[in-house]
Amino acid sequence: MKKKLLIAILLFVCCIQCVKVCAQDPHFSQYFSSPMTVNPALTGKDIADWRVLTNFRSQWWGSSETAPFTTTALSLEKAFHMGTNEKSSFGIGVSLLSDASNAGILKNNFFTLGAAYNIALDGKGDEQLGLGLEAGYTNRLIDADKLEFQSQLGSMGFQRTPSGDPINILSNHYFDMNVGVHYSKNFAASHWGYRLGVSVFHVSTPRESVYNSTAYNINRRYSLQAGLVFKQANGNELNLSSVNDNQGSNNVLTIGALYKFRVSNYDNGIQNFNLGIWDRFDDSFYPYIGLEGRNWLAGFTYDVINETNKALNSVQSIEFSLGWHFNSRKKTDSRSANIVIY
Repeated sequence: MKKKLLIAILLFVCCIQCVKVCAQDPHFSQYFSSPMTVNPALTGKDIADWRVLTNFRSQWWGSSETAPFTTTALSLEKAFHMGTNEKSSFGIGVSLLSDASNAGILKNNFFTLGAAYNIALDGKGDEQLGLGLEAGYTNRLIDADKLEFQSQLGSMGFQRTPSGDPINILSNHYFDMNVGVHYSKNFAASHWGYRLGVSVFHVSTPRESVYNSTAYNINRRYSLQAGLVFKQANGNELNLSSVNDNQGSNNVLTIGALYKFRVSNYDNGIQNFNLGIWDRFDDSFYPYIGLEGRNWLAGFTYDVINETNKALNSVQSIEFSLGWHFNSRKKTDSRSANIVIY
C-alpha cells in the first residue's frame, strides 16, 4: 500500500509540473464547485440525477482603494445513466456566469450549454473515460457613465462629458465553443483513485473590441487537471487536487489538499466536516472550510493575495459555494450523491 501511495503521489506531481499555467477567464478558488468552467467532460459526472451548483466570489474584498471584482456562477446539470448496470452516463447542463469589475463599469455575462458522455471501461464503473462539448454565448457591457478620463479635469473643474478617448463599442457579444476529456480510475480494493483531465476553452478564438478601428482575438485557455483520492475505512477521505490554466501570457498553477472528516453516517444532516488548503502560485493561498451532507455541500474560502498585498493594504478575497443534488426518480438511487473534488 505504501508503494502504491508513493507511485500515485509521484504521478500527481509530474502531472501538475508538466504545464506552466495561466488564465484570463474568470476563475474560482472552489473550482470543484463549478465543474463546467473547468472541463466540459465533467458535465453531469458523478451525480445520481440532478445537480445545482452556485459560487459567489468577491475579489480584493475590504479594500477602500479598489472596487472589488465580483463573480457569480450558477449551473444546473442532469445525468442519464445507461449501459451495463447503468455505470455509463450522458450529462447535459446549463451554466450562467456573471463577472463584474471596477464597480460594475465592465460586465461579462457567459451563457453555456454543455453535454458530456462518460463511458464505463469496466463492469463496475471504476474506470471511466469522458468527452464533453460546450457551446457558449458571451455578452460584454461597458457602462460609459461611470468612466472618468484625464481630459475631464481642466481649468474649469471636472467636466462630466469627456472630450477624448471615446469608446465606440459599449456592448459586444460572441459565440464560442469549449471541449474537454476526462479519465478517472478507482481502485476499490485499495481505497484510492486518480483523475486526469484536459480541456480547451475559446476553441473558436472569438474577436473582441471596444473601438471600431481595432480588434483582437481571445486567446484559447488550455487547462490540465489532476487529482488523487484516498479513502479510509472509517469514512474519512484525503483529496489532492491541481488545476493548471494557460491563456496567452498569463500563468496560473493551483495545488491543494482537502481532508474530509466523517462525523455521521445518517442520510439527514451533516456527514462530513471538510478542511483544506490551496496555493495559487504567485497569486494567493487560501484555506477552505466546508460542511457536506449526503446530497449537499457548502464551502467557504478566504484568499490571502500575495503579489497585491503591498499595493492594496493586504486586501483579501472571499468566496462562497453551495451545491445540491436532488433526485426526480420515484426510486431512491443507491449512488452516493456527495460532491467530488476534481
